[in-house]
Amino acid sequence: MPSGPRPALRPKPLAAALCLGALLTACGQRPAEEAAPAPAVGDGPPRLLVLSSTIGYVEPCGCTIDLTLGGIDRVATLVAAEREAGPTAVVVVGPHLFEHAPPPHKVAQEEAKARLIARSLARIGVDAVVPTATELVRGEALYAEVRRTFAAPDVTANVPGGRGRIVTVGDLKLGVFGLATPEAAVPGGQPVDPKPAAIAEAARLRQAGAHVVVALAAMPRRQIRRMARKTPGVDLWVLGDHPEETALASPLKHGYLIEAGDRGRNLGRVVLHEAAQPGPLVDPVGDAERARKALDLQIEMRSDLFQRTGDAALEPQIAELKAQRAALATPEAQGKRFVYTLVPVAKAVTPDPEVAGWLAAYNASLKTINLAQAGEIPKVPPGMSGYAGDDQCADCHYEAHTLWTTTRHGEAWQTLVEADKTFDAECVGCHVTGWQKPGGSVLGQTEGRVNVQCEVCHGPGAQHVDSGGDPAKIERAVPEAVCVECHNKHHSPQFDYAGYLPKILGPGHQKRAR
Repeated sequence: MPSGPRPALRPKPLAAALCLGALLTACGQRPAEEAAPAPAVGDGPPRLLVLSSTIGYVEPCGCTIDLTLGGIDRVATLVAAEREAGPTAVVVVGPHLFEHAPPPHKVAQEEAKARLIARSLARIGVDAVVPTATELVRGEALYAEVRRTFAAPDVTANVPGGRGRIVTVGDLKLGVFGLATPEAAVPGGQPVDPKPAAIAEAARLRQAGAHVVVALAAMPRRQIRRMARKTPGVDLWVLGDHPEETALASPLKHGYLIEAGDRGRNLGRVVLHEAAQPGPLVDPVGDAERARKALDLQIEMRSDLFQRTGDAALEPQIAELKAQRAALATPEAQGKRFVYTLVPVAKAVTPDPEVAGWLAAYNASLKTINLAQAGEIPKVPPGMSGYAGDDQCADCHYEAHTLWTTTRHGEAWQTLVEADKTFDAECVGCHVTGWQKPGGSVLGQTEGRVNVQCEVCHGPGAQHVDSGGDPAKIERAVPEAVCVECHNKHHSPQFDYAGYLPKILGPGHQKRAR
């Protein structure tokens, strides 16, 4: 197995000594059974860092205040800090290069982003990866190129010739293997039934000396829960398929489930204490917190019921639950255990300078990349309506237009200008009118179409204008389905149709002036 130095993550002589050692493998090669431990700066307990389902994100979207977490440059900084605290293994599970096949006008940008992700992960240093079918959506040649850059071991066990590996982290032997769903071919081949592969690989790694076994599962949560019932050899399951951001590990029939969220917004950190001992790995801090939360919920429910009904029989029940909560013991810090923390990749984290430089260069290249792919605005087919533009709307709907100028929709383009994102194909479509539609707009051809104008919600209105305002030629009702094209979970996670609607209504727009 080839080896090579891991680049320093910080401009410090000591950090510069960090290396991948025997952890790197060439594209298509399987890792050796055991790798030598990489030198670590810190002498704290061993730790495992989880980066799950990045789905092609390299920086925060920033569309709303909820979307400030993330950034591959900040991830690099946090990983370096963890290595300074103790010996650290890093794993990547789930779709990381792409979320889905990109449309033609976004192909070049998405491929450039995939190369940036690969370069950044190679700098960070990754001990195991479990890719998915989406890594192949731009073809095997691109994936092979990416893997030559990001040469972490693929530990998917349920593909032909697939197997996990043991990573030595300090004095701990960490057995790591991956599982992919058998619905579509992944890098390495067509996956088979993951259940027997999980049982066999957990047993094999235990036999090889693993103190702790971790399954990286790029598959649905329900499927993991079913498999965990019959796989006692796995201590930790890591979800890579649509993981939620969970602050606590979830207990399973055997082991625990970790969900560190998606888009690189968080790192899942597992600190392992006395984990080289025999016996099961437990989560005493998490178990105690779950017990507290369960009692708090019961107390809240009964208290609410008492407030509404005045049922005196509920008072002793509430008192008993409060007594149980007060009696919960502080978990003992001893034995084979772990402490799980969901670590936010916060805006306050200083970006790694080199990765930040690569990210800046990528952003600077988008104008050239995307203008070459933009194409022309589709022509309006005979009989269909084109776009009139908000100035035409204002002629008859002055009050509504005046209101619109005060809303976030009316300043949508300016937010891209301020963020220098006016040539980012990932962003522009939700900040202009008629994106990629007949008579609408494409990248670089947005004149008269900037901002989220009336016709984004009500449809193209040229025929409505030409007819003198025929109400049959415009969409007056705007269903939620129109809004969620942009106000989706990735860009507007707190979106609530009923709650957001009043923010754009007012005089001339469903409300009469007083």
